[in-house]
Amino acid sequence: MSKSWGTELWDQLSALEKFTEKGIDFLDNFNRFVRERQKIEMDYAAQLKRLVKSYSPKRKDEEEYKIYSSLRTFKGVLQEVGSIANQHELVAENMVQSVFNEVVKLRQELKKERMDHLHEAKQEDAHMEKSRRKLDSCKSQYRSAHEAWLQAKILFEKADSDDNRTKAEVERAKSTMEQKDQFREKQKNEYILQLKNTNEDQQEHYSSKLPTIFNKLQAMEERRITCLGKYYETYADCHKKVLPVITQCLDDIQVKHGQAVTPAEDSQALITKFETGNQPPKDLPMMDLDEPGGRGQTQAPEKDNVSIGSQNGANSLPGRGKAPKNKKGVFGTIFSSKKEEAKDFSHLPPNQQKQKLQGKIDEIQGKIDQEVKQKEALLKMRDVYTANNSLGDPNSLNKQLETIGKKIDLLRLELNTYQEFKDKADGKGGTPSQKSSPTRSSGPPANVPNSPSKERPPSSPLSPLEHEDSFIDDDDFDEDEGTAADPKPVGTCTAMYEFNSDDPNLLNMVEGEVLDVIEKDSGDGWTRVRRSDNSEGYVPTSYVNHL
Repeated sequence: MSKSWGTELWDQLSALEKFTEKGIDFLDNFNRFVRERQKIEMDYAAQLKRLVKSYSPKRKDEEEYKIYSSLRTFKGVLQEVGSIANQHELVAENMVQSVFNEVVKLRQELKKERMDHLHEAKQEDAHMEKSRRKLDSCKSQYRSAHEAWLQAKILFEKADSDDNRTKAEVERAKSTMEQKDQFREKQKNEYILQLKNTNEDQQEHYSSKLPTIFNKLQAMEERRITCLGKYYETYADCHKKVLPVITQCLDDIQVKHGQAVTPAEDSQALITKFETGNQPPKDLPMMDLDEPGGRGQTQAPEKDNVSIGSQNGANSLPGRGKAPKNKKGVFGTIFSSKKEEAKDFSHLPPNQQKQKLQGKIDEIQGKIDQEVKQKEALLKMRDVYTANNSLGDPNSLNKQLETIGKKIDLLRLELNTYQEFKDKADGKGGTPSQKSSPTRSSGPPANVPNSPSKERPPSSPLSPLEHEDSFIDDDDFDEDEGTAADPKPVGTCTAMYEFNSDDPNLLNMVEGEVLDVIEKDSGDGWTRVRRSDNSEGYVPTSYVNHL
């Protein structure tokens, strides 16, 4: 059977008062520990985030981090470290919410409860002390009355035995003795009664009232200790909850990123990035000084003998003209500052030019696909509005559809231009029939809704056929072939918008002009038309209305 404070420590109120005070002070001490521990977690998380930010790739290096596996996986490592930092922030946050705040709340509750119990105990002590003082007073009065009675009794006995005393004096002494005796008895009875009351108070005080209060203090202290144990568990649980995530992050660093580093891939990526496609220089010619008139002269190297260190690989190809000398050598070619870029990337070596052009084509095609999806969504919305006018006005979407259609047309013009650059870089020739129409591009035609607009669509210098040398000269055909070049119209159309372009392959038109259709749109967004003066060319299909 466990012992209790009320039974065993009935006389240790002051000791219990100090002990419980230290217990509550310990809660403050534990909370300071939690606060400092939380600060360490926050500082560590902040340091990890600063570390990740410091070593994250700069904008100028983002391309390399996409190409090389060692850099790409290092970026993944940084992301995992950032996730670990977030977990440490979560640990700090859980410590505050689940431990620190709860300890503060418990301390306030225990402090008030302790004060109430101690106040009650002191009140009981004061009541007991009052009963003792009253007993002491009755006891003192009884002692004084008893001593007065004894003195009166001695005087009476002396007077009664003295023959010289008169009878009246003896009677007076006897009366005084009797009065003192009566008062003595009265004080004695009061003392006996108070003694009884004090004993009852003392019995109740030490057997009931104080034990009850002490047991309450004991229960309070045990609750404090129990809560501390739970807070220790919660403190540990704050760490354990994030351990699986941190472990997963570390596993990803080890497996997903560490084992994904491929040296062969990085080597090939470097070759792909810096490969020029040029041939190594041939043997240097001998300078023969014995030849007549040859003193100081050397045999001129062949035109295709390209020196890596002295000529730019892209401009050294046939038809590109003479390239300026580069005195920096092979490493200067790789690490030299950025040169002024040409629109067709002809300032780059052939292989790099092709990569840049393909990247540009993919970028423009992605923009076209995005605009086409947006247009399809607007068309569906317009169909819904047409079916149910209460949902919206279908004509309110025409302006957006018109804008998107024009944007798609301009993007396709640009796409055709870069596709031609790419074909030329790849060395593709093409037949006259192939060059007589704009280059086809993927995706549906960008038809603008049939709503009149007074705005002049922006003309673009990026035509589908920009280079005149991509066509075979007209002189290569005889007169009979020229007759076959004028096909009969297959229909008529009306220009809904004004269209202007400097490209000789495109036909300018004004709004409302009627044109003959020579070749219908085959899916690339262009229609071949002819004016009444026999001038013909291509116009955007979305700008005309077929009759």
